[in-house]
Amino acid sequence: MAVTRWDVRVAVRQARRLRSEKGVIRICWDLDNTLVNSGDLLRAGGRLEDAIVEAEPVPNMLDLYEAMGADLPSAVHFILSARTRGMRRETVAWLSRHGISPADAVVCFVPYVQAKPKVWAELARDARLVIVDDLSYNHETEKVGTYHDLVAVAERIAYVYIGLNEIAEIAGNPTAVGAVVTRTAESVAASSRSAVTRSPT
Repeated sequence: MAVTRWDVRVAVRQARRLRSEKGVIRICWDLDNTLVNSGDLLRAGGRLEDAIVEAEPVPNMLDLYEAMGADLPSAVHFILSARTRGMRRETVAWLSRHGISPADAVVCFVPYVQAKPKVWAELARDARLVIVDDLSYNHETEKVGTYHDLVAVAERIAYVYIGLNEIAEIAGNPTAVGAVVTRTAESVAASSRSAVTRSPT
């Protein structure tokens, strides 16, 4: 228990180190079943320890990552996953193999998914936050569940939340990438204008 509490504090500190000027955009990406198609291997009887090495990307989601970077070039990318610290080397290797170098994004782990809101809150403290996270579980079965409570938190904290349904749409239809990126960019821009409007003169 003490170790997991420590891991959560480490993750929050990683997010806190990103504090910078107001108006910055942060995009917080999940890994498993968001960028990494680990669920397919788990359903086939594989172990997560193998899936993090062998899994293919979720179809078209790396295109979304690249398009977000192109349309929101000032955004800071933060990868947040409920994986153990012992999986860091394999995780970074997978990201590098698929075109995301350690210099492109902060890679952060929490010991359990329910700790994510603490990190999201820190990321959103002085920034416009976009969360891309399926927030689902039971991928070793055909009956995938959703963390509805965490989805509600993500929708409240983030300016834009891209969840399980949109990830599934993107995976099945590459043209959905452009629509999601456009909506995200427009929402972030609108929030920026709103903040300027509300600023005291």
